[in-house]
Amino acid sequence: MSNLAPAAEAATKVITFLAEAESEVGISEISRGVELNKNMVFRILNSLEQVGWVYCREQKYALTLVPFQVTSKSLSRLNLNAAATPALHRLWELTGESTYLGVLKGEKVCYLQHLDGTGDVRVAGRVGGEYELYCSAPGKAILAYAESEFLNKYLTREFETRTEHTLTSREEILAELDLIRSRGYSTDCEEFGHGITCVAAPIFDYTGKVVGAVGCSSFTVSGQCCEVIERLRPLVCRTAKEISTLLGSPSNK
Repeated sequence: MSNLAPAAEAATKVITFLAEAESEVGISEISRGVELNKNMVFRILNSLEQVGWVYCREQKYALTLVPFQVTSKSLSRLNLNAAATPALHRLWELTGESTYLGVLKGEKVCYLQHLDGTGDVRVAGRVGGEYELYCSAPGKAILAYAESEFLNKYLTREFETRTEHTLTSREEILAELDLIRSRGYSTDCEEFGHGITCVAAPIFDYTGKVVGAVGCSSFTVSGQCCEVIERLRPLVCRTAKEISTLLGSPSNK
């Protein structure tokens, strides 16, 4: 059952239908498309026409540019960095771990933001720092949803064995990316460096394209990886979903 106010939900349906229509449409077509009675549709269109959001010509309706002009103001302010900041800080406060926002830069992941852990021993990281895709949690989160052309080209290179846990073959990496897509998050269990465990999740924009990753890193000793992952995973995934929602992601990956 929807939690939207009925009038708001109905108006949203009409606006969305008009935005997706390829040409001007009549009340009957709108009524069928949004599954609302004609009287309700007419009242909504009349209200939208009065405030300049809709125009009518020969009993057919279309959106004006006013909705775009209004919504584009928030879009210009709400870039990835701005959208992520409040959620990223909440994640950091909840975990106390090194917390970051990363984006693809060339063939590496680059940190746009990094908040140091609050413990006595902290995982190193810095704004502007660049890290390998194949052996870091944020890198793998982005790589899992990268365009096939980029991924295929990337996997032709040779990969350095950083630790005994590092995945270096094309087959191993592809299997890992499949796993990430199936569960919605990535991990780094001492693949980048000994004693470091990371969890990250992808961020998607309004087109459904991956635009970054958010995650946490923690120092661990032998046997602690699974424990750290289970503690951080739900918080990281929730944060990524929140940022994606702010960016207009059409679905939950």
